[in-house]
Amino acid sequence: MSLSISRRHLLKFLSLTGMTTALPSLPIKANEVLSTVDPTKDGKDDYSLIVGGTKESRIGQFSSTLADLFKQNIESNPLLSLQFTTGYDSVTASNLFDTRLTQDGSIALITSGSAIIAALAADPRVHFDYQHWIPVFSTITPIIVISRQPFHNSIPDLLKNRTMKVGVSTLIGKELPTLLGIELLQISTKPVIGITTLSTGIEALRNRTIDILQIDSPEGFAELPKLLAEGFHIFFSFDQESSYSPSFSSLYTKLPHYRTGNTLFEIWQTLALAARINSAVFLPMLTPSALVTKWRLNFEKITDNPYFQSIVHANNIVTQNSLKTIDNFSKLIPSATATLALRRWLSLKISQWEN
Repeated sequence: MSLSISRRHLLKFLSLTGMTTALPSLPIKANEVLSTVDPTKDGKDDYSLIVGGTKESRIGQFSSTLADLFKQNIESNPLLSLQFTTGYDSVTASNLFDTRLTQDGSIALITSGSAIIAALAADPRVHFDYQHWIPVFSTITPIIVISRQPFHNSIPDLLKNRTMKVGVSTLIGKELPTLLGIELLQISTKPVIGITTLSTGIEALRNRTIDILQIDSPEGFAELPKLLAEGFHIFFSFDQESSYSPSFSSLYTKLPHYRTGNTLFEIWQTLALAARINSAVFLPMLTPSALVTKWRLNFEKITDNPYFQSIVHANNIVTQNSLKTIDNFSKLIPSATATLALRRWLSLKISQWEN
């Protein structure tokens, strides 16, 4: 029996491995705004990163550290220039990056997982397709949700006539997996928009403006012992292997209404992983495999640097090697059914939240 494969699935497979040299080149879009960097200029490699944020942002500061370490730890002492962008969730940078379909391998994107969440949620600002990018390097961070009381099986019954107020930056921001997760636990939610900093979130939690706060920053975890001492609880963590318990998966799979094959649970897992991505470096789909390998080797050299290791440890960050980065990226590409289920759920919930 012959086996057929669609071009879409072939491109997806090849993009994960960097094996795209045999594919025909696509034309550069008319609104190309970045100049091509010659990787052999002055006899040595030069690289450039489109940064998913401003110089002062968390990812901007991390990118500056990478640029310094690039010059110190790579034998050819290449220049890693940084092109900072506006925006708070890397969508602007991702749109900019996706206009480049060249194969010179000189320009990459560094973004957070918020851009992927925006794409999955069909944010109208999104004009990129991350599923065709080639993953190079990534770091992840733990995420937990804290509340006024711990979760137990009677909570959904106790809260039938009320909702839990969840602090969020936007309706489809990095807190989306928290909103969806609580709904999957059969608890109604009411998003409280505008919780964009840790200090405003903690203040809102203390004065009962919100019942739920997502903790996803080093500063937040530094405050956690004090919050627990005040009587707050870890409602759930995103990572099943986290030292912070209970994990969402362990709660959800024990509920009576749990069933295998639930598309919303499938997309929750994708969203939760995306939210945990502190930084990720990608190359365009058509980058030759040799250049992809070179980028990956360069980043592996950087991660061996003691100074880099001290930074990630201090910020509660875990570095992913190339194989783990590729594996995680494959998990960020959900089935079409799961993606549609998320968008249908969002359409229904947003209409309810806005009324």
